[in-house]
Amino acid sequence: MLSKRIKYEDFLEIKGKSLLEFKDGNSILCIAPNIGGRVFAFMDGLSLHRIDLENIKNPNRPFNNFGGGNLWPAPEGGKFGFNYRGNEWYVQECINSQPYNILLYNKNSAVIEKEIVLVNRSNTIFNVIMKRKISICDIPPFFKEWNISNSITYISEDSFEVLNDVRVENGLIAAWTLEQFDANENTISFCLVNSPENAINFDFYEPPIEKIVYYKKGFTYQTDGMKRGQIGIKRKSNPKAIGFIDFEQKIVCIRQNLSSTKNGLYFNIADNEQPGGVFSAEDTYSIFNSSEDMRFFELETIGCSDINCGKVIGSTLVSLTSFAFFENIEELKTWKFLDEVI
Repeated sequence: MLSKRIKYEDFLEIKGKSLLEFKDGNSILCIAPNIGGRVFAFMDGLSLHRIDLENIKNPNRPFNNFGGGNLWPAPEGGKFGFNYRGNEWYVQECINSQPYNILLYNKNSAVIEKEIVLVNRSNTIFNVIMKRKISICDIPPFFKEWNISNSITYISEDSFEVLNDVRVENGLIAAWTLEQFDANENTISFCLVNSPENAINFDFYEPPIEKIVYYKKGFTYQTDGMKRGQIGIKRKSNPKAIGFIDFEQKIVCIRQNLSSTKNGLYFNIADNEQPGGVFSAEDTYSIFNSSEDMRFFELETIGCSDINCGKVIGSTLVSLTSFAFFENIEELKTWKFLDEVI
């Protein structure tokens, strides 16, 4: 069953002039400052990301999960989590509905930001400037070796700048990008990493062990949107990239965390009680698979907290995201960049 991919015209009809658009042939990238600053990519007139048009039409839910590529403050759970009031999961209004201001918009890039107030589970207040810079760029060289019909690549520079005095013992913050995609029985996510059996952090929900297959230089995760699960990829394993292949629609996506070697304070971002403590995990990527009521999955990049003299000063994360349509599905299955994975 093919997942429902939204037409660009339908998306444009709803959002219209509020979108920041970048066009390159038959590829279009959109930034939506007034719906979470989310990024939406289109090729040949169809969406590459998951899009919830009904939520975009009526953005009044406790969590406006519009789809697209999102910037999120980490951690989600634990004692420093930004998504809990006691034991109640929620999304703070400044993340859920506050629009961004446009600082820059030209033919290649845009910069948007908003000043927000976040409160973590320990009731520590963060006065923050939340900023995104999105730029169109050339497709990575490894795509150019193959017979592709269309492509699009963009780089996102995402940051939180903490304006007030927050000590490490009271809270942490990290930039975390979550790109959502429609799932079907032919969507398989992957990670390129050596020693893959030792690379995965299962400290989220019930470990999705039955959906993971290990290879010499990576692993696959069957992200079919049929069972809720999430994994992290440990920073110490030095992962090269994550991505997905939709074999039915001939789409390949690669996401690279260009900040993964940056020095900073890495910590557990997981949506749970984090019984091992705040520093029980250090991941630079994560992959999420939804349950069948939502039918989507996410490819995520994770940054670290920047610390100065015991104070949390912010976080910066740079991510590269590339998509391509492959003309030959057999070529896709034998793509040498993934020959040890697929």
